[in-house]
Amino acid sequence: MTRIKIVLCITGLFIFSNIKAQELSKEERKVEIFSSEEKDNLQLWFQDEVKRMDLNEEEMSQYSSIIVYYVAKIARLDDKDKEYSEERFKKELNSLLAKQDKELEDLLTPEQFEIHKEIYSEFLRSAYRRWGITND
Repeated sequence: MTRIKIVLCITGLFIFSNIKAQELSKEERKVEIFSSEEKDNLQLWFQDEVKRMDLNEEEMSQYSSIIVYYVAKIARLDDKDKEYSEERFKKELNSLLAKQDKELEDLLTPEQFEIHKEIYSEFLRSAYRRWGITND
């Protein structure tokens, strides 16, 4: 049951990243940094890594909700209509990550939060490479 929720939540995360814009069509507005196959692989990898946190069903549900919410927001930062500079993009990204971390720190034990940080940093390294930015 928990495995299904993880898969659904991670899938939801990528669905939320494709919400239509009012002024432009999705294709005109959205920048895709990962292919469908890469997204599938990331979902499987993320699911396997999250198991290390040993979350109960309620914690997993809350964790997934927080992750999906912030990943959807983060995925919209590079929309073409935003035209953020690299500096502004990083500022907005770091702001969202700080808010996400605060919510997760309140939910997770210190050990679980460290595992989350390890998993998420690997994901962010891949995203940074695709965005072509450096994380100072």
